[in-house]
Amino acid sequence: MKTSRVFLGSFLLVIAIIYLMTRGGSQGESIGELHLYCAANMRRPLEVLAERYAEQYKVTIEADYDGSGSLLGKLQAEGDSARKEKRGDLYLAADDSYILKARDKGLVAESLPVAYMHPVIAVPKGNPKNISGVADLLGAGLKVAICNPDQAAVGRSVRRVLKESGQWDRLEKKVTVMKPKVTDLANDVKLGTVDAAIVWDSTVAMYPELEEVRDPLLYKERVNVTLGVVSSSRNPSMALRFARFLASEDEGLPVFREFGFKTPEGDPWEERPELVVWSGGVNRLAIMETIKEFQEREGVAVTTTYGGCGSLTAQMKTIWEKPGFPDVYFACDRVYMDNVNEWYLASEDVSETDMVILVPKGNPRKVRGLEDLGADGIRLGVADPVKSALGRLTVNLLKKSGLYEKVYSKVETKAGTADLLVNQIVVSGGTSLDAVIVYLANTAKVQDKVAIVKIDHPAALASQPIAISRISKRSQLARRFIDKILSPASQGRFEKVGFRWHAGGKEGSE
Repeated sequence: MKTSRVFLGSFLLVIAIIYLMTRGGSQGESIGELHLYCAANMRRPLEVLAERYAEQYKVTIEADYDGSGSLLGKLQAEGDSARKEKRGDLYLAADDSYILKARDKGLVAESLPVAYMHPVIAVPKGNPKNISGVADLLGAGLKVAICNPDQAAVGRSVRRVLKESGQWDRLEKKVTVMKPKVTDLANDVKLGTVDAAIVWDSTVAMYPELEEVRDPLLYKERVNVTLGVVSSSRNPSMALRFARFLASEDEGLPVFREFGFKTPEGDPWEERPELVVWSGGVNRLAIMETIKEFQEREGVAVTTTYGGCGSLTAQMKTIWEKPGFPDVYFACDRVYMDNVNEWYLASEDVSETDMVILVPKGNPRKVRGLEDLGADGIRLGVADPVKSALGRLTVNLLKKSGLYEKVYSKVETKAGTADLLVNQIVVSGGTSLDAVIVYLANTAKVQDKVAIVKIDHPAALASQPIAISRISKRSQLARRFIDKILSPASQGRFEKVGFRWHAGGKEGSE
């Protein structure tokens, strides 16, 4: 009886908890909170989107509006603070140069493009003073306002452009008002306290009482509004989810356009997007941990297919422009990227690895180089030149060294991947094969069980490029994935398994 009462009590407690959770959700209680440092010019679209997001996903967005430079100072002060609880999750800057500074200081980990803007001269509707450009602002009798270049992105842009033209010093002496926020300047023009101010074109678009004057010198300046995810965010997955919402083609960007901003093309909004990555098998050990980290921080799924690059590119031909085509391709070697360049944007080199000869421990056949592979009785394993980049490179290497006919006649096994060749040497210990040609990066986990013979020839080398598909609908997510692959943490993983870091170069189309 006592047991029954305990069970009944526990059951009722569970029901009560479920009721309270359901009741709380129905009343719109927040399930989380994010703090955003936001450039003042983006306040109106941000408020609309924050309210919409809070209503749909029960995440409250608390925003701090100020000039981009002032906000960076706040973010840096927070980063220098000894406090365990960090406040900032996101930083929306009016100029991506601030995001680059924040990244250099380790304050921002990821960035997403949101919009772009040009400096213009804001005047009252009808342009009563007939202002046509910066030269007119330097004349007598006009009250002119600009933003402080050390606090706001538009002030910094104006100073950069006008210093080049030799007009900055004159304008700085001429201005009646200098303020930290671009919206303050627009209000001053609206109220008539100044005759003109240099602001963003998107700022003017939000004030029906104003019109813009495009000075060619100013308007050629373009800045990119960029959203950064703070490295020390308390909830990076939640922050990145809202960031994807804000920068999405069908949710966030249309709101920015409504408020007069020009925007790039964004990814579609998906609560949990799936990124499809195809990679040469040689890269698997180097990228597995990085992919895991990317999935966890972004809160997304990454579906990865590993294989011989010949097989992978053959599959691509059958599914081009169809569902399942990879968003990202990480090739075994440059030649297998060049074969599919028409389907990908500009590729970036990541790493390179040497081709080596792998033999059983102790090297019983005394193999010292490529020429020894042509000795009588040698049983050689190579990768299939149709299915694998390694196989094709092996044929190329032997032909360039003048040993193709002598050595290739000793081939007893053509494997689809290098891993199969490595396993044959490790497992058989020389009973089935005497030697195989593989990548040095394939040997990371077996070096204590085999002997490695270096190949002294410049063609014994493979480079690994990575690229985003031209038809990917998740190109921004793919870009952040590649940035993760190119990160310092990733470099350490590549070098640990036998690659040389080669990141930084771009080749291929577009």
